[in-house]
Amino acid sequence: MGDTILLFESRDLCYESNRYFMECMADAFEQAGYPVEICDLSACMEEKLEAILKRREQFLAGFDFNSLLPRLELEDGTPYLTALGVPFYNYLVDHPLYHHIGIKNSFPGYSVICIDTCHQSYVRKYYPHIGQVLYLPLGAMKADMERSFCQKRLELLFLGTYEPEENLYLELSDYPDGQRREIAALIDMMGADHELTQEEALMRYLKDQKQEISPEQFIRKMNADYLADKYLRNKRRKDAVSAAAKAGVSFTIIGQGWELAKGLEGPHVQIRQGIGFAASVQMIANAKMLLNVTPGFCGGMHDRVYSAMINRTLCLTEKSGFSQKILLDKEEAVLYDSAKPHTLAEAVSSLQKQPERIEAITQRAYQKAAERHTWANRVSQIIKSLSCRTGYNLL
Repeated sequence: MGDTILLFESRDLCYESNRYFMECMADAFEQAGYPVEICDLSACMEEKLEAILKRREQFLAGFDFNSLLPRLELEDGTPYLTALGVPFYNYLVDHPLYHHIGIKNSFPGYSVICIDTCHQSYVRKYYPHIGQVLYLPLGAMKADMERSFCQKRLELLFLGTYEPEENLYLELSDYPDGQRREIAALIDMMGADHELTQEEALMRYLKDQKQEISPEQFIRKMNADYLADKYLRNKRRKDAVSAAAKAGVSFTIIGQGWELAKGLEGPHVQIRQGIGFAASVQMIANAKMLLNVTPGFCGGMHDRVYSAMINRTLCLTEKSGFSQKILLDKEEAVLYDSAKPHTLAEAVSSLQKQPERIEAITQRAYQKAAERHTWANRVSQIIKSLSCRTGYNLL
């Protein structure tokens, strides 16, 4: 076993976010004293993977985000991860229901990292063959250039894509009748209770329908019913963004699809197309306030929250049992009720009139993020996990 950390890039995530995460991880590992190699598989995948196998004794562990590697096999049928033979961590940045194919099989030393405690519980329950399932949120990402409050040019910022709900309903109309009714029921249940996970909603639905199915059938249903999560993700984003826009505060919205949203007209609203992830971090640092919407994450928070904190940007994010454990409302962030998005307009308007209050909140948030939520903190936890997996003291 070597000492080099191997970071794979097997697929492109939204706005090349995984490349940015890998660079942050690489810096943190190197600061901790570990050499790092990044393997970009976007071109010449077979040749690169073969070359890695020939040098496998050099590597301590491998990492990838929403990885495709668990699906790959050698010509003789041997799973690639089995042939690689080092601890491998598949970092899932959304609900595991989207990654059934990537986590249904077991490999020696295979671990899954989740950014939500509910996702972690889901994997542990329905994929017990995976030896280690960690909860580890993505780290705070600091912009290259720090800005004082007076230097920040954007009053309120939102980052995220949007797909009209009516388009998703049209997609749903092509489903078989039974599945269509099932997905519609899940949407109704989760729409009424914003802290209800899709797995809990599906269990209730099946119980109401007096259906008994195996765990394997259950996780396949979760995967097939992904449209419920996708629909609510877009609807709640639209509800929150539309409500915040009513504050009349200068509002910059960045992401694909928002030009299709109705009700965002007005001279104070500026809609821009999506930008690369690195640029989005710079935009967060240039904003006084950031609106965050993370539907479907009942036991976790989006990395935008931590990045806002480390860049001294006030974050307005959903109030939940989880967020209330991590953040002090009105002291480190402002938590809003996602079931009452109309309250956002008043909150945004009130905050904009109190710059001293914003500065005080962001300073406390910065201190917490710098102490607890950096990529150095996250990598330190990974190294502890590796020490347990390998039996070596790597600290």
